[in-house]
Amino acid sequence: MPTRLDRGLFLAGLAIYTAGQLVITLLGWEMQNQRPVDYAHWLLIIGVALLIPYAARLPRRGIELVASPVLIAGIIAVIGMCMIDFVFWALPSGEVENEVAGILMAEPSLWTVFMKIGPNEVFMTGLLLPALAFFRTARIGTALVVVSALGILFTPQMFNAGLYSVLTIGYWLCFDRLRTA
Repeated sequence: MPTRLDRGLFLAGLAIYTAGQLVITLLGWEMQNQRPVDYAHWLLIIGVALLIPYAARLPRRGIELVASPVLIAGIIAVIGMCMIDFVFWALPSGEVENEVAGILMAEPSLWTVFMKIGPNEVFMTGLLLPALAFFRTARIGTALVVVSALGILFTPQMFNAGLYSVLTIGYWLCFDRLRTA
């Protein structure tokens, strides 16, 4: 069962991840020019790393039995996506970047897993499932997580920062009901 510290790290991780999404939204294609550090992707990595203790301590029953491995797989996919984006960030623009992009895009075991399905569908499913366990005790929090997760999956990326903020608030409401636990 996740401890109070696990839940606190989880909320902090979601907030940091949201900050990374905000940087991506604000900078758009200019992210390539972040120097000396790719701040956006570092925020994403730090954010998802803080989700791990919560995901690892989810109970092994009910919906959490599935949620834990799906969330861990999503976290791994986000970290892999960030690594691929770091490679693009480090490459000079032009022919070399296009060649590397072509190679990576032609490899489904990398591109599909780490750039398409993993950081999107798998990660979001992993964030959505644990919230469903709070339905009886925190319906509003659960509803906020569900609505924001579906929004992240089915709306343009420019809305992600706001939707991740709503998702974080939803989890805060879910966890607030468990203050004494």
